Amino acid sequence: MGLTMDVRLKIDALRKEKGWSRSEFAKKIGVSYTAVKNWYNDKDYMPSLKVIDDICTAFGITHASLFTDIDQDELRTDQIELLELYDRLSPKLRRNILDIIKNLIE
Repeated sequence: MGLTMDVRLKIDALRKEKGWSRSEFAKKIGVSYTAVKNWYNDKDYMPSLKVIDDICTAFGITHASLFTDIDQDELRTDQIELLELYDRLSPKLRRNILDIIKNLIE
């Protein structure tokens, strides 16, 4: 497959797979229901890195698994490194990096 461009869609799919409501999910990751709701209603509102860590823990997955549709066992070392570095960027820088990559491949 490939990179998931909007991690919020992946989070929502994983949440539904677990059978959790948004409210239950919010409690499991230690945020308010409103925070979860805002991820879907505001394009610029993304979970913080701390919350991403909590989300990965709740789902029992790695950051690489959250940010891709690729089985981590199929990733090369440089791809894993790229995802880990991307994970450390602010939401604004992530959008900038994605724009740069999109422009490079068009």
